[in-house]
Amino acid sequence: FPGNDRNKNGTGSAAIFAHIGDDIGTSASWRAGVSYLQTAAVNRSYDDLDSTGNAVSNAFDGKAKIWSVDGIYKWAPNSNSTQTNFKLQGEYFRRQENGSLTYDSLGQSLGTTSLPYSSAQSGWYIQALYQFMPAWRVGLRFDKLYSGTPNIDTAGSALTSNDFQRLSSYNRHRISVMLDYSLSEFSRLRLQLAQDKSRPQTTDKQLLLQYIMSLGTHGAHSF
Repeated sequence: FPGNDRNKNGTGSAAIFAHIGDDIGTSASWRAGVSYLQTAAVNRSYDDLDSTGNAVSNAFDGKAKIWSVDGIYKWAPNSNSTQTNFKLQGEYFRRQENGSLTYDSLGQSLGTTSLPYSSAQSGWYIQALYQFMPAWRVGLRFDKLYSGTPNIDTAGSALTSNDFQRLSSYNRHRISVMLDYSLSEFSRLRLQLAQDKSRPQTTDKQLLLQYIMSLGTHGAHSF
């Protein structure tokens, strides 16, 4: 996603990216980058509800383009991150799609119809992570998505925007805070709280407790 498998030879997608960075004295460093992805989709389906309340399967055919910019800043006193360190990072992206949208591709409701389609969505996040003492870290993250308003040309058909309810405009966001403790170089306990507004008129309050364990080669051992 946003592309999918296609029965053809050749390149399925193309990407290009570049990063640049440098040190800031002996205690800090930064990096910034830009990236671009171009791909295509054939019969990329999703489920929806139309204006009659029937469940339908719709499908997109066309091209998708995504570009993004990202940045990260790291700080550790005298480059010694074992005691305390701080990391700030974020990313902004934008996706544009052009092609056709097939309504009711399985003939479940009002009949299959293909319509010209274009859309633009964007989103960003920013997060901060602070190790205030050995083994202990706190973090804060904010995510935001702008769904945009897709341009579906329904002229000449009996369809309206109400037949594509999942594509209606809605801006989503989530805020998360976490505390974790590293039991060793390969295991960690994490507690995370989040307020998630990904669904219209609904606020999900989430509590997550994780135990994370790494097996095999890692920074402390080569086996």
